[in-house]
Amino acid sequence: MKRITLISALVSPFLLTGCNFLKVESIGKSTIDTFFSEPSGMIAAGEGLHTLLLEFFDDIVIRCAEMGGDMLNENSINADEGMDLYYNFGLTPDYNATYPLTAYSKGYTVVSNANYILKYGPSLIEQYPTRADEMRRVMAYAYFARAVAHHQECNLYAQPWSYTKDASHLGMPVITYVPGFEDIIPRKTVAQVYAQVIEDLHEALKIFNSLAASGEETSVKDPYHISGIACEAMLARVYLYKNDWENAEKYSSKVIAKVPLSPRSEYVAMFRQSQTNKGKETILRMNGYDKTSSMRAFYDPTALMKFYPDPVVYTWFDDDDVRKELLTYVGESCEDSYAGKSFSAVCKFLPLKSITDEMLRVPDNFILRCSEMYLIHAEALVKGDSHNLSAAADDLRKLIARARGCAESSVSLPYTDASSLEELIDFERRRELAYEGHRQFDIARTGRDLVRSSTSNARVKTLKYPAYNYILPIAQMEMQANESMIQNDGYKKQ
Repeated sequence: MKRITLISALVSPFLLTGCNFLKVESIGKSTIDTFFSEPSGMIAAGEGLHTLLLEFFDDIVIRCAEMGGDMLNENSINADEGMDLYYNFGLTPDYNATYPLTAYSKGYTVVSNANYILKYGPSLIEQYPTRADEMRRVMAYAYFARAVAHHQECNLYAQPWSYTKDASHLGMPVITYVPGFEDIIPRKTVAQVYAQVIEDLHEALKIFNSLAASGEETSVKDPYHISGIACEAMLARVYLYKNDWENAEKYSSKVIAKVPLSPRSEYVAMFRQSQTNKGKETILRMNGYDKTSSMRAFYDPTALMKFYPDPVVYTWFDDDDVRKELLTYVGESCEDSYAGKSFSAVCKFLPLKSITDEMLRVPDNFILRCSEMYLIHAEALVKGDSHNLSAAADDLRKLIARARGCAESSVSLPYTDASSLEELIDFERRRELAYEGHRQFDIARTGRDLVRSSTSNARVKTLKYPAYNYILPIAQMEMQANESMIQNDGYKKQ
């Protein structure tokens, strides 16, 4: 009887051809044992893991979090069936060719490859002590990537932490080893998933801190690679999702102290010219150099654009807000057919066409940036024991003043109590982190109803929290492959 999950059964090198560093044809059909027999294989595995994270976020996480939110309109001519069904909450377990299976596959491919690194890393360190630091860094990459993948799988397939009092409801499988074919891999509770995620992030952070010349790493030297600061930033996010306000404040404070915000003058460029302006506030983004990006086509109005901003979003920004510039695509002089024309479009993933080198004209999708840390810090201050509304308001003023090019003292925030300030924080998250892969998860974790605007063209404009179809079903192929898998409530009778 086949017991192991369909995706986590990727134990053969012949099944891992989707991975950048285990392509059988590129390593002469050698075994995984042989591949990991030398440090060069381990180092290549670390680079491949970053590519897998890029693909997971580019193809799944960023788009799903926004298609299931309240800020997009669909271009029904170009959107495929899977996108349309996700946007309108119509996916069922039998859609094996789209998100119920692909979101599961890509997330657990990251987990599987991280587990190979963690399996072979210790013996390589023992065999090659002079290169131990290089390989320990790759192991830190693996702990981080495994944590992020498990957390995002939970966001996609499980109700949020606060769904039950002790988070004892169904989460997702937690896989921390290379499983055998007959292994039973059931779903864990959300509490158990979070416990593993936090453990992995702390383990990665411990390695990074030990590698640093003196104490903790104090700057992001290479935003295209996982770092100790990335671990702290991800801990801040995970603790926020866990409603652990004390630790969310603690770790967001650590990051804010180390990473500055990008100045207003460089804000648009860090999205649209990312290869030459990575952004001062960047903690971790995925290097798209010479890689195909599905997000670029997802929003490009000069190609087969699938989605565009709901018109209501434009009303959220004053004319002097630099972020509004990223909501309208203006044809450049080098675009013969589109020069001077303007289109409603999400431009955060649309590099300038004047960048002539196609390998450089890529979006480097953000996973973590410091702006998010200010928003986490503000929310934690309001909801935590300190109830420090004044300090939380100061966090918002910094972001708004940067966006508008004005003094923080001139930013007026109309709040009277914690509840009204929470609404302002949610509003600022919508504006600052627009279309970067947060919105549906924010709605769910805060226990809000999904309410799309009157200008939305969605067939489903409202979902009451916690609607069963606000999370994905487990694909039928996975249900058949894994007898221990439990389907999400609401999908069981379909």
